[in-house]
Amino acid sequence: APLGSAERDKQMSIAACRCAALCPSPGLGRHDPGWTCQRARYLLPWNRVSKEGTTVAAATKKTSSTSGGPDSLAGSWQRGRGRGRGRGGKADRGRGGRSGSEGSRGRRRGAPARRMDADEAIERAVALATTLGGDGGGDDVDMRLVGQLLADCKDARTEAASEAAWSLYQAAVVAGTAAEFNIRQYNFALGAVQHGAAGEERVRAVWDALVTAAVPPNAVTLSQLAHGLCKGAKDVPSTLAALRECASRGAAVDAYVLNILLNACLREAAAAGPDASSDVKAVVRDAALAVWEAGKGIHNERTLTSTIKVLADAGDVDAAMRTFRAAWEDKTPLDVDALATALRIFAVTEPAAVLIGVMNMAQEQRGLEPNTMCANIVLAACSKDGEFSTALTLWRHMLERRTPPPDKASLASVILACGRAGRVDLALDAFAEGKEKGVECDTVTVNVLLEACAKSDAPPGEALGILMDAIESRIPVDALTISSLLTAYYSSQTPTSLANTPGALDQAFAIVELGRFMSVEPTPRVTNALLRVCVAAGDLPRASRTFEETVATQRDGQPSAVDERSIRVLIDGYAAAGDLAGAARVLRDAECLGVKFGDGTAAALIRACIDAGDVESATRAYESCVVHHGVGPTTRMVNALLVGLARSGSWREAIRLVSDDVIGSETCEADDETVRLFSTAFEIGGEEEQAEVAKQMGMWLTGSDDALIAHLLERDSAEES
Repeated sequence: APLGSAERDKQMSIAACRCAALCPSPGLGRHDPGWTCQRARYLLPWNRVSKEGTTVAAATKKTSSTSGGPDSLAGSWQRGRGRGRGRGGKADRGRGGRSGSEGSRGRRRGAPARRMDADEAIERAVALATTLGGDGGGDDVDMRLVGQLLADCKDARTEAASEAAWSLYQAAVVAGTAAEFNIRQYNFALGAVQHGAAGEERVRAVWDALVTAAVPPNAVTLSQLAHGLCKGAKDVPSTLAALRECASRGAAVDAYVLNILLNACLREAAAAGPDASSDVKAVVRDAALAVWEAGKGIHNERTLTSTIKVLADAGDVDAAMRTFRAAWEDKTPLDVDALATALRIFAVTEPAAVLIGVMNMAQEQRGLEPNTMCANIVLAACSKDGEFSTALTLWRHMLERRTPPPDKASLASVILACGRAGRVDLALDAFAEGKEKGVECDTVTVNVLLEACAKSDAPPGEALGILMDAIESRIPVDALTISSLLTAYYSSQTPTSLANTPGALDQAFAIVELGRFMSVEPTPRVTNALLRVCVAAGDLPRASRTFEETVATQRDGQPSAVDERSIRVLIDGYAAAGDLAGAARVLRDAECLGVKFGDGTAAALIRACIDAGDVESATRAYESCVVHHGVGPTTRMVNALLVGLARSGSWREAIRLVSDDVIGSETCEADDETVRLFSTAFEIGGEEEQAEVAKQMGMWLTGSDDALIAHLLERDSAEES
């Protein structure tokens, strides 16, 4: 009717009354009699046709906004979830409607909708569930309001929100409101109820209801099913079955959905870690392969990346490489991330030349430009394989063409490759080239360059110059920097003896003090490196004083600056100098200072005595560790002493040792090395009768023939008397 006519006013009044009947009250969804015709005149009712062909009454919209009122719910429902497009469908201009596009433009110009937080979503969902369960049920509750609150609970992603959503969904089912759900509301329900221990069961209940209602699923349904049903690798087979059923009802499975399953496998593999049991790894591996086989023809670069990463994390590198090669033959889409992942996996077993071939093939046949990460993986493989020349070639190609551009990791890798080959000169050249081209240098770069100096015949002054340049360039240093520099001072490849280098030892102590000045407190690694410098300089008293002073000046709560390895450094130093008494004294001093040590250190002292040819000192050291220090006996200590007894053919002492400390012991169990050394003691020092007895030592060492051992000992005692 024309504007201003009586017929037009009559139609608007009727429309206002109809709209008021559908208008929700705050948080509950019932009729609000306070809504007057004057306010309702701004509400435009319209219908829209869903993609499935079902006619659905659209939600009402009020232009004014009141905090906590109906508009906050409507605004929450109209958030940009991708759920609001096409709202209103085609315009019914005969009834005064506007086209959906005009409405969309009008909404976009307005203020952004307030996002409902999790607590508010839970509160409103519980309130609406109570309303639906009350007298009268949900006769006047719009199913879209239920869907709106389910969507808000879904976005909360908490177990509490999932519980509230499940209560709301059940109430809607009992009240009959859920009978009006279209795929939109079902998808909200699938996403909302999936959290918590009962999530999988609830998702299946919603899915069964969707199937019973014969509502056609869509791509969102598939993704919500995948998220809700697949929490780990063991759920993959059942989830794939549900996805197949969903696809049979018209939904199209895509790579995004498959990647949800693969991500569940990735999370499980990461949580299990590299030390996971073979059974866990097998489940993860089989699940990934099942997803890969099920998705043949629809995989993309993301699913390829996820699949080979899962297989590698599950310990089956061969399967990961086979999958990548099969994907290459099948022309599966590939990007640089997938290429980098494949290169990292290939690097586990293949030489650097294979990685370079894969990278070149991707560039030539697929048109991929490898990024810096790809190049760095190849550089790291060159470092591992000792291919420093190949690493330098790739490094200089990156510098000249900037495709891909090098970064600090590239520089560190090429320096490490040269350093491991003992070519500190080439490492310094690469460092200078990177500095000239503006490649960033950090603490890691400085540390690997110092390690390269330590492994070469470069004089300590070269390494000290690198540290001073780093400080001048304001590059932070750490404990590894200090220890790497100290390593250059005692490196065995240094052509001149440290003991004959004036001031070198004092210089090493000054470096540690410089580190303290830069807030780098000594760590066990720094202390051990300093002790090795003292040993290399032949100043064992100073090494002992440094150890004692470091322990004595340790503040409470501060991380320890010494460890068991510090004791071994001193033991090795005294033993190398032929001072076995000094080596034994180190253990006593360590015990007095409260530095704990174990059987590894005790075995090191025993071996040091044996290497010096003093079996008696080794025996005394063994007994002192067991009796006075409370260490052992252990298999490691017994074997260390048996080495000396076997060399000297002391089979009687070997019998006593095994009888006292191995047979029937709870801390020492014979192994193959024990058997071999015991047998050698008989072979070298025994007669034919004892050699024959030695063949039965397997029984003796397992305690199955103690009587025979006792007999031999008794006979030995009788002969001596």
